[in-house]
Amino acid sequence: MSDMSYPTKEKSQFMNVQGGEKKVMKKILSVALSTAMAFSMFASVAFGETAQATPQQAFDALAAKGILNGYPDGQAHLEKDLTRAEFAKIVTKLFGLTEVSGKLSYKDKGYTATNWAVPYIEAVTAANLMQGKDTVKGLFDYNGKVTVEEVAAVLFRALKLEQPTTTDNSASVWAKGYAQAVINAGLVAQTTNFKANATRSLVVETAYAVDQLSVKPTLTVASAEATSPTSVVVTFSDKTTQTVELTTALVEGVETTINFKHLEKDYTAKVTLAAPKVVSVEAPNAKQLVVKFNRTIDAESLISEDAVIADVLKVVTVTGTNNVTVNGAHVTLNAGSTEATITFPGTEFLKGQYSIVVTDAIKTSAGTKFPTFTNLITVADVVAPTVVSATAVAKTTTNTVTVKVSEPVKKSGIIAYVNGAAATATVSNDTYDTITLTTGTLNSGSSYDVSLLNVTDYAGNVANPNPIKTTVAVTSDTAAPTIASVTPVSDKYIDIKFNKKVNYQSFVANVRLLNVYGESQGTLSVVTSKDSDTIRLQVPAGFKVPDSGTFTGSLVFGASVKDTLGNTLGTALTQPITITKDTVAPTVVSAVYTSGKGLVVTFSENVKELTGAPTLINESTGQLATADFTTGAKIDGAKVIYPAVAGLSGNYTLRLPATLVKDDSLSSNKFVAASITVTVETATSTDADRPSVTGVTYTEAAATEVVITVSVKDDKGLNVASLRDLNSYTYGDKALPSTAYIVLTNTTGTNSSAPLTADVNIHIPKTSISESKVFTFVAAGITDAAGNGALAFSRDFALTDGVAPKLTAATVSTGDTSVLVLSFSEDVKSGTVDTADFVFTINGVATTASDSLYTANAVTAGAGNDAGKYYVTFTVKSTLKNLDLNANNINTVKVTVDKAANIEDTSGNKITTETEVDAK
Repeated sequence: MSDMSYPTKEKSQFMNVQGGEKKVMKKILSVALSTAMAFSMFASVAFGETAQATPQQAFDALAAKGILNGYPDGQAHLEKDLTRAEFAKIVTKLFGLTEVSGKLSYKDKGYTATNWAVPYIEAVTAANLMQGKDTVKGLFDYNGKVTVEEVAAVLFRALKLEQPTTTDNSASVWAKGYAQAVINAGLVAQTTNFKANATRSLVVETAYAVDQLSVKPTLTVASAEATSPTSVVVTFSDKTTQTVELTTALVEGVETTINFKHLEKDYTAKVTLAAPKVVSVEAPNAKQLVVKFNRTIDAESLISEDAVIADVLKVVTVTGTNNVTVNGAHVTLNAGSTEATITFPGTEFLKGQYSIVVTDAIKTSAGTKFPTFTNLITVADVVAPTVVSATAVAKTTTNTVTVKVSEPVKKSGIIAYVNGAAATATVSNDTYDTITLTTGTLNSGSSYDVSLLNVTDYAGNVANPNPIKTTVAVTSDTAAPTIASVTPVSDKYIDIKFNKKVNYQSFVANVRLLNVYGESQGTLSVVTSKDSDTIRLQVPAGFKVPDSGTFTGSLVFGASVKDTLGNTLGTALTQPITITKDTVAPTVVSAVYTSGKGLVVTFSENVKELTGAPTLINESTGQLATADFTTGAKIDGAKVIYPAVAGLSGNYTLRLPATLVKDDSLSSNKFVAASITVTVETATSTDADRPSVTGVTYTEAAATEVVITVSVKDDKGLNVASLRDLNSYTYGDKALPSTAYIVLTNTTGTNSSAPLTADVNIHIPKTSISESKVFTFVAAGITDAAGNGALAFSRDFALTDGVAPKLTAATVSTGDTSVLVLSFSEDVKSGTVDTADFVFTINGVATTASDSLYTANAVTAGAGNDAGKYYVTFTVKSTLKNLDLNANNINTVKVTVDKAANIEDTSGNKITTETEVDAK
């Protein structure tokens, strides 16, 4: 029997479903009738296994129906907690309630007819789905947060779930039955912290599940795009997508009708495999370039070890002085391999106009070349970075928080706090958009405040507000890692991908290879040398692929294999494996010469056994060029490096003998002799030495400002932009005020744009220094022209308050209504406060006026809780008694700071005159 009782005011803010509109009940009953058979589907629907809907796709689908909205910045912000007002709207829309206008049932401040949430709050109130949080005071608390257990209570009642006989969850006593019911229904995971605030993501996924069950899907195909001859991405009318894999390949340029299932329904769509092309090249920020293709690309034609292969992409500066390195820049692909994001290294960034050339060296997954694409782009990044998410995962405790930001940010200058405690901030070295915070102990199931100061992108835009603040909930992870895929790499290595990062050392001597009969072929060795979600294993010593060319067997993972949190498999895990003999020889991909680095030859796969030497032909003379291919020659994965090759300038052809290398497979396939054009790159700086801060001094240059001088030097040349960037410095753990400015003096060297030494004069207005105390000044963002960063340099200074005090309030004392209490923005010297410093106006007449009925008495300093405040009393001239300021005949009392006032704060700053406040 379902328990329809509900808790007292202290425990719940929801009411039972009892009555309400027929339309509402009809829909709720419709849902209830389907639950017996359909609840087994809830988990898969809610979490995307059947519908393949991510939280963002679920949000888009519900938003398309008007059930919920994003924020003003256009983002869903699924990481944020859900407010009661937002939840009221979701409940209203989800269960088809009628919005109620012209009624105000609650007394919250701001609860007026113009409040967007009122029609929804009144709707859920009228339907008896929600009630006020404080029924005594009549408050709904629409800006308050909804907890997971309160959401569970509403779903329990709305869907008429059965009360379970046993419970095992973290909910409060009053909500344990509700929580268990939604757990049993598959709506919410059993490990969820039910006492925590409900995130938008959790409610979106659950609401999407309810919506899919309660409303017959009427999806239509909005579009279908072929990303390869056998793969089509279908987008539906609710903005969700599904990738359809075809058994028959599409023919380029021929429209084809495909048939497929989605959510157990049959669909058809027409699709044409378009000729390969680059769709667009854009710079979403100053640090990155995004290249979009209409087809799935062959990753190996663009990427080698997560870096751009030489000369497949060119970025040529048209206007401006910012040049960027493309060859070797970090690159990532999206899930469909149709979009490549290139992140430029070090301190390099885009600013100005650039010609982008995507060469025809890039191929589709089917091996067809993309035609060469050229485009002109202008980059002027003015958008500041924002926080996308803050996450922390622990088995019980952790000391790490991961903050994802919207774009790459500078590595230096970030000051971080977690729950008020200083944390070390480290920015990722590849995409620069992940900040790892290392702090004290954080407990699983708890939430913590995160504050980040001076988060700055490479165009100099500082996150606003500064600091940016967010919260992080430490998610409990006690689940064993699971295998996502097993992929043989040649016939020698096997890549095992997991659903999360795993401890690579736990694989050592812990994975066996069995043949089809269950006979052990030996233990696999571990190639991967750091924790990762993908572990590379090498087949056992002596293993050979049969003459048939295929080995079929299984991998057995020991029970002690674990993730980075310590969760183990618990029991041995077996995975099938098929290893095919590698018969493909390596091919040469590129040959790049760089002054100071030598010649680097890149092959299509990892190679070994370097023997013999290439020959180099100078194309301008047709003669052999002298080159040292012996000294220091080495293999690095898929690259052969000849560091002693030097002095190349012009055009060269490199001839590679067949004996040069073999691939790193069991078959040791030999390289086939080939020739390739050498790319000669312009010389790049070999400067690896950091600049240094040689001193920091402080002076009061004028009555209105202080000047902090930072002396710096570098043997090759300093980066002037970094010296003049306000974000390269902090004081008092805060950013420099925006009103500060920087001027360079005493520079030396022949190049004024890259001086060898400089004095950096930082001018800080005294009006930005709000108190007199010792401040720690830090120079942390200075770099040289080559991008090397100086070590942080700090020094303490005693800075003097330069902010003038203000009269902030005048109030009638609650203890003695004849006393007027004056309050200031900061402490002022008691000896400087006098009646003559103010103009007191009572009922519109100044007390100094001849027709005034009252006289202002001496100003005295307050005491106890009123320390720092001042008292004034007034005498009634006709009776010589103190005036009762709350008397019925006293309508207005106003206090104005006289323009000749001499009140000072403890630092000697004179009060802001002619400030006026009303006491009554």
